[in-house]
Amino acid sequence: MDALGNVPDSINCHSCGAILDLTGQTGFTHVECKHCGAPSVVPLKFGDFLLLNVIGTGGAGTVYKAIDVSLNRYLALKVLRSNLASDPAFVARFSGEARATATVNHPNIAQVYSFGEIDHWYYTAMELCDQGSLDDRITRLGCLPEPEVLSLGLQIASALRAARQHGVLHRDVKPGNILFNEDGVPKFIDFSPALAEGGDPEGSRTPEGEQIWGTPYYVAPEKLRGKPDDERSDIYSLGATLFHALAGRPPVDSASTTDAAAKHAVDPASSLAMVAPAAQQRTIRIITHMLAQDPAERYGSYDEVILDLMEARDSLKGPQAVTPFAASGQKRFATLYVVGTLILCAGVVWFVWKYGVAVFPTARPSPPPGEWSRPHRAVRNGISAHA
Repeated sequence: MDALGNVPDSINCHSCGAILDLTGQTGFTHVECKHCGAPSVVPLKFGDFLLLNVIGTGGAGTVYKAIDVSLNRYLALKVLRSNLASDPAFVARFSGEARATATVNHPNIAQVYSFGEIDHWYYTAMELCDQGSLDDRITRLGCLPEPEVLSLGLQIASALRAARQHGVLHRDVKPGNILFNEDGVPKFIDFSPALAEGGDPEGSRTPEGEQIWGTPYYVAPEKLRGKPDDERSDIYSLGATLFHALAGRPPVDSASTTDAAAKHAVDPASSLAMVAPAAQQRTIRIITHMLAQDPAERYGSYDEVILDLMEARDSLKGPQAVTPFAASGQKRFATLYVVGTLILCAGVVWFVWKYGVAVFPTARPSPPPGEWSRPHRAVRNGISAHA
């Protein structure tokens, strides 16, 4: 691969502001400040950008964490592979991705700032989401809590609905295309296969070995059978994504993508009730409905999906949503309360028996009339005296 950018002569230390000489340094390594000792990344200068490190790679290009020097802000820079930059079809697809994403303004779609070319390298500058993908989170945790899955589904369904309102289908909905920013907000990326419904994107060929039209574990069966797709196909892929997040495995269990594609095209998805038995029946029904083999049996619109996901999420907040762990905690609290009360009562009884003291003394009775007028005897220091 050709060199992308050059190491600048110097940068300022991010900690103390001192000038760091970068002569002889290699990009993406670290250099220590001689004044404060803080380490800094050796960047590559790419036009008005400083590339800091690689966030991810794919069949079409590489994504870098970068600084826009002119605006002094962090962003993500997606750069098309050099061997594809000479192919007008791939350049058209790459620029089409930027345009398709830029047409939709939604809080769960990564914002596109600009598209351009520097020294024959084509790039897209976009919102930085460097806290990993949903795929990373599933790999790390195994599966996600049901409330989190439903919340995620609502946000992504809303983003897909907004894209659909602009005539755009995503066509590659999967956990790897859902990234998180530093605030934990999911952001949808990679609209490279997206186009207006019924269109025929220029440059439909894909890099060798790279199926950017969809991933078989999540792609709708009708697409695998070579039939036209529509909004319901993206709904299927979203359902497969939520299935994976909730169950910790995709709805098609296969060792290879080739086998997954062959199996997925004819066989229904695995039973979510079997692999995620702790999930509420309402959630299982929703995802199963999204994963119907026949598009006519799926949800017909994102409005329907969002409404059902909202009801499922809200139902988890009701009394029926008390988890076994919470129920056992309540039972332990009640037991401790009863035991503590018994111990306190026993202590009071023992104290009264030991010292003969009334813990709650009653009021002293008033003397009969004229009692205080009769002489009485007082005893002080053993000496008897008459009043």
